Amino acid sequence: MEKVDLLIDDLFFGFWSELEIMRSIDRYSTASFKAPFEPSREEFRSTFRPFSFRPVEVKHELDFFFTGTMVGVTPAVNPNSRTLDVTCYAAPGVLHDCTRPAPGDETPLEFRGLNLREICESVCAPFGIGVDFPEDVGAPFEKVKLEIDKKLQDFIADLARQRNLVLNDTKDGKLRAWRSVPVGSPRARLVAGTSPVANVSATFDPQEYYSELTGFAQKKKRKTAASFTEANPWLRNVLRPLSFKLDDTERGDAPEATRAKLGRMFANMASYQLDDLPGWRDPEGRLWEPNTTITLLAPDVMCYRETELLIREVTYKQTPNGESASLNLVLPGAFSGEVPSYLPWDEDAAVVLWTETQ
Repeated sequence: MEKVDLLIDDLFFGFWSELEIMRSIDRYSTASFKAPFEPSREEFRSTFRPFSFRPVEVKHELDFFFTGTMVGVTPAVNPNSRTLDVTCYAAPGVLHDCTRPAPGDETPLEFRGLNLREICESVCAPFGIGVDFPEDVGAPFEKVKLEIDKKLQDFIADLARQRNLVLNDTKDGKLRAWRSVPVGSPRARLVAGTSPVANVSATFDPQEYYSELTGFAQKKKRKTAASFTEANPWLRNVLRPLSFKLDDTERGDAPEATRAKLGRMFANMASYQLDDLPGWRDPEGRLWEPNTTITLLAPDVMCYRETELLIREVTYKQTPNGESASLNLVLPGAFSGEVPSYLPWDEDAAVVLWTETQ
């Protein structure tokens, strides 16, 4: 079993029975665990007081694995057991819930000539959240406004998308902006029906798939609005256009923002799910991690050719009966503005595979 420690308010808590941690390339991490429900103990009542938003850390082999905030505290009582279900989100998760603190008036907060890192540092500072941006954050924004009623996450995520970046959290609770890794160095080669892959499924969303995307940058005085169109090379014979506004993007940045949206389209239109992988580690003994790649061959779910896929999300589970991991996989380049060089269900690949297996 992996060595995992749970701390609440910097105090070790060892009475949990089931633990689940989700880490993603483009979402904030979450953690949940079960504990005995012991309302007669004063320490229990103090630790698991509803709406207390206590800090929570999960450490793996004495290093940070999750740093966040206790959010949900729900008793589950029946004639046979009394347990408590606790849910947590990563420290930057508060940005999903909140607007800017104490605006004082109805005037939007303006940022002029600042880049994404500088804007995020300003937004996160009141909450004590650090910022870790290893990537080039792109050009400064000429002027952006944070309306008094706009959730902070919606504001910074929209700006990040326009710079072809996605947001998640580091293991020690900082806000991070990054891009997906390039293909070419898969961590494992997996085949459905052979160890460790027992359960694989696919999800397709045709209504999120378009033949072309057109981004319109903001209109300047005495100038027409700039637009840029990016075609989907995998849907040439069907017309499904999508236009969208880039309110905070300059004319020269419209092409990059449009390509970024095209890449995210491929992440949203198709994904593969591998459930109940034994343990938390890949065949080489390394922890499964988001923003790494693997190859998958799974004809039963229309992955007809061995395809390098990006691990978008990893869910780690530990119970008294053992450990498992689940992987959510998307097409490569989905979070770096790149179009995949082939699709898992390519007709020519299906014919080749069918011929080889007969």
